[in-house]
Amino acid sequence: MKKLPIGKQEFKGLIEQGCIYVDKTRFLLQLTDFTAPVFLSRPRRFGKSLMLNTFKELFKGNKALFKDTYAYDHWDFEQTNPVIQLDLSSVSGDQPEVISDKLLAMVVDAAELMDIEFKETLYPDVAFNRLIKKAGKTTPVVILIDEYDTPILENLDQPKLGAIKQILRSFYKTIKANEEFIRFVFITGISKFTHVGVFSALNNLKDITLNSDYAAVVGYTEKEIRHAFPKHIEQVKDKTGLATNKFWDKLAYYYNGYSWDGRQFVYNPLSILSFLDSGGEFIPYWMETGSPDFIINYSKDKKFTITDFEQKEVPRSFLSRREIDITSPESFLTQAGYLTIKDKSADSYTLDFPNNEVRRSFCELILDAQYSVADDDMFEVKRGLKKAFAGQNVDDIISQFKIIFSSVPYVLFDDNKTEHFYSALLLMYLQAAGFDASPERLGNKGRLDLSVTHQQNIYIFELKTDSAQKAIKQIIEKNYAGAYGNYQVTLVGLKIDFSERNIVKYQTEVL
Repeated sequence: MKKLPIGKQEFKGLIEQGCIYVDKTRFLLQLTDFTAPVFLSRPRRFGKSLMLNTFKELFKGNKALFKDTYAYDHWDFEQTNPVIQLDLSSVSGDQPEVISDKLLAMVVDAAELMDIEFKETLYPDVAFNRLIKKAGKTTPVVILIDEYDTPILENLDQPKLGAIKQILRSFYKTIKANEEFIRFVFITGISKFTHVGVFSALNNLKDITLNSDYAAVVGYTEKEIRHAFPKHIEQVKDKTGLATNKFWDKLAYYYNGYSWDGRQFVYNPLSILSFLDSGGEFIPYWMETGSPDFIINYSKDKKFTITDFEQKEVPRSFLSRREIDITSPESFLTQAGYLTIKDKSADSYTLDFPNNEVRRSFCELILDAQYSVADDDMFEVKRGLKKAFAGQNVDDIISQFKIIFSSVPYVLFDDNKTEHFYSALLLMYLQAAGFDASPERLGNKGRLDLSVTHQQNIYIFELKTDSAQKAIKQIIEKNYAGAYGNYQVTLVGLKIDFSERNIVKYQTEVL
C-alpha cells in the first residue's frame, strides 16, 4: 500500500518515496495554454506549493515522474524550459529593508541553482529582471511564485505596510517588462489580488480563483478520495465501525465543503490525509497546525461572532474590490479559509463555514482572540460540557453555562448588554467543544436562540432577561420543537441578568 503524502510539497520526492499522488495534471496542462500570467488564491495547507512544484517537473521534462498521470501521454516532455521558482513564505520581517534584502537573497539563490551569474545589485527588482533575461535568453523561462503575499499578511497592522507593498509592486512589475523572455507564469497566495494592489502593473493577469473550470485544481473531491485512497478508507471504516453511508456522511460533515464556485466542493488535503493517517479520529487537524499570526491579530481587532457569518449573502465582487488589509471581515475570512462560497446567484454569493472542523476552529480562535479565554479554562469547560450532556443532566449543563459566563472578562458583558451576546457566547463554546449546536434556527413561527443535538436528545434553549418561565412559554407558543418530532426534546428557559453577567434562574420541560 502506497504512503499517504502528508506534508509533501515536492512532487519529485513524493513520487520517488512511493506516496499517493492525486492526479491534478489535467488542470495543469490546461493552465499552460494561457499566455497571460495566471493567479490562484487558496487558503493555507491546500496544496498550492505541490502544484507549483509539479509545474516545475513538467517544464523540466521529467517524464518518468508522471507515470500513471494524465500528463504522461498528453504532455511534450521533449520541449523543456528553464524554471525560476520563488517561495515568498520565507520573506518575513516588519521592515521594508529586511523584506528587500530577503527578496534579493532569494533571487540570487535561484540564480545560483540555475548556474546563472549576473552583476551584483542592491535591488531585488533589478536582480529579478537580470535573472529573467539571462534564464530566458535562449529558451523562454517559466516563473513560479508561491505565497506572493506573505510579506503583506505578516504586516497587516504595521505602519510600514505601504512601503513593503511598493517593494513588492516593483518586484512583480518586472514580469510585465520581460514578456519576450517568458513562456509561462503562475502565482499563488492566500489573499486574492486586486487591480490596485501589488499586481497593478500586471493588468493582463488571469485570475482563476473563482473560475468554475478550476474550482478543484487543488483540494480533494470526494470522487478523488474514493479513487486514490481505497485501502486506507477501508482500514479506517473497519476501525471506526461506521457503515459506508454513515462514514461518508460524517466525513463530509467534518471535512468537506470548501467551494469557490458554489457548485463544486472539496476537502482540505491536510485534514483528510491526517484523518486517514490517524485511523479515523474526527478532530480539527487544520487548526492543530496553528493559526497564522495575521488571522489572530485581525480577529483581536474586529468585533464579530460566529452568527455574523451564517448564510451570509454578499455581492459577487466581494473579493475583488479591496486589498486584504482594508477588506470586509467576510472577504478576509474567506481568503483565510474560515468561510467559503456555498451558493451563488446572478449577482451574489452565499457564504458560510465550510464544515464542522473549520467552524470549531473559528470558535476557538474567537474565544481566544476576542474573549481572552485561556486554554486551560477552555479544556475544563469542554470536559464539563461533555460529561453533563452525556449524563443528560440539565442542572450540570447549566452549571457549565455559568462557568462559561464567569470565564469571560466583565468588560465584554458591559459593552454587549443583549440576549444575543449571551447566546452567541454559549454557541461558540459548544461548537468549539464539538457539539452539534445551532444558532437562532428559524421555525415556522419564530427563531429560537440555541439548540443542541446530542445522541437522540434535543435541547432547546431560550434566553430572556425577564423570566425563565417566559422563555419556556415562547418556545412552546412558537413551536420551536416542531421540527424535532423523532427526538426526545428538553426545553430550557434561561433568565440572564446583565448586572450579574450570568444566568440567575432556569426552568425545564421535557416533551
